[in-house]
Amino acid sequence: MLDSIWQNLAGVTLDVTKAIVPLVIFFTLFQILYLKYSPKYLFLLFRGVGVAYIGLILFFLGVDLAFLPFGTAIGEAFGSMEQKWLLLPLGFVFGFFVTMAEPQVRVLGNQVEEASAGYIRSNMIVYTMASAMAVFSMLGMAKTVYGIPIQYIVVPGYILVLIVLFFADRDFVGIAFDSGGVATGPITITFIMSMTIGAASVIDGRNPLRDGFGLIGLVTLAPILSIMLLSLIFRARKNRGGDGNG
Repeated sequence: MLDSIWQNLAGVTLDVTKAIVPLVIFFTLFQILYLKYSPKYLFLLFRGVGVAYIGLILFFLGVDLAFLPFGTAIGEAFGSMEQKWLLLPLGFVFGFFVTMAEPQVRVLGNQVEEASAGYIRSNMIVYTMASAMAVFSMLGMAKTVYGIPIQYIVVPGYILVLIVLFFADRDFVGIAFDSGGVATGPITITFIMSMTIGAASVIDGRNPLRDGFGLIGLVTLAPILSIMLLSLIFRARKNRGGDGNG
């Protein structure tokens, strides 16, 4: 067990170092040539980089040692049961709470509330995205359990997105497409995808490569579509308010 932890720690540390060091070098060059920040500011900045460096290592180590094995084990356990349909409500529940736990979702919600001066509440963004992710995670599980070809879900989904795009409020469109990348963060990807692959590996007639993957592309639709639909609700409320004032 300890050997596995040390091996994972070494690999994660190397990966994080490869990502952080080029940024530090790039900033240092700009500091020497152009920025000229004070030593006090540089101390605070590099202290923050150090904290982020350690945090990333611990986070990705936790993903390797906990989230991936845990998600795979859950998928295998429920996929081995006769009542395989239980994977659908399980996908719904986990899709909701994993999205709620995604730090990037909270950050996006706070940024939207700040940029809109409180007009669009952070909790509304977060709960809208989490609910949509829950529904699409359930669809992803249904795809795996019943062997539904992914194009039967993804193609109509993106067609619906393109249709709604013409009616959505322009202020929400950018938020919607950014939310697609935010909601499918490291927690969502590692947990939901590993659970799907685990289920596909034990269900007869399923292939982990064919049926286990594609879920992330599917659930990416969830926040995009849900935020644009939310914009239609805001527009309807605004129109009713305008009619009432008139």
